[in-house]
Amino acid sequence: MKIVIQGLGEMGASLALSLNAQPEHQVIGVDQDPETLKHALNQGLVVETAAQLTAVASQADVIILATPVSGIIQAIHTLAELPLNPDVIITDTGSTKRDILTEVDRHLGHVAFIGGHAMAGTHLSGVTAANSQLYQQAPYFLIPNQKGQAALPKLQDLFAPLAANFTTMDVTTHDRLMAMISDVPHIAAFALMNAAVKQLGDASEFGQYVAGGFKDTTRIAASDPKLWTDVLMSNPAAVIASNQQLIAELTAFNQALATQNTDQLLRLIQSAQKARQNL
Repeated sequence: MKIVIQGLGEMGASLALSLNAQPEHQVIGVDQDPETLKHALNQGLVVETAAQLTAVASQADVIILATPVSGIIQAIHTLAELPLNPDVIITDTGSTKRDILTEVDRHLGHVAFIGGHAMAGTHLSGVTAANSQLYQQAPYFLIPNQKGQAALPKLQDLFAPLAANFTTMDVTTHDRLMAMISDVPHIAAFALMNAAVKQLGDASEFGQYVAGGFKDTTRIAASDPKLWTDVLMSNPAAVIASNQQLIAELTAFNQALATQNTDQLLRLIQSAQKARQNL
């Protein structure tokens, strides 16, 4: 089976590493960075490379779009103009789905498209972050269009080497869930890091004093800024609603402190502790 993967960052390169290891598959890597393509070929992540999706899409049995959301939408427009294999399956790795599925419905409704999003990945980026274990036991959401429904078993069979936990979900539920459990935590980490710098000065000055709590809470603030700008801008309504809930909780803590309400502060902390224990 010929598998085209556009975008050989951490997510796409890890998919390539797992899928190209299967003798029945040939993975073709697409990326605009020549050095990325050279590394992928030299490390056996792919058997062939291309700088543009248009050069290889027509021969693919499966196309995986593993770029940021804006790049995935651009690729959808490009694929709509190409002669594709009539049985091709197209999937993606975008962390939000509303805009992607909307564009698929407009331009690729005749194709089996299965939106994909794995709760995997690290703060690392680039082809050198490829990891064959990245998706192991990770929740992997699948959001098919109408024609993609019938192709779900085939894609799950193809992705079996990933050892991920697949579940189907509708677009609205997915994006609302991601806003609270993925997007807002990143915003909280970015905001805490920025607040600390504004209050304490350069991180190199106070960094020697921080312990596990600060390090754990701000770990994901090291994530790719361009990627996360793209992610957040693709899901604004759900992110804003979730942000408002977080702001309300922070306000409740401030009120308890300002009024010296020990009982209320204790209840807030106990509620969080119980929820975390049930996580």
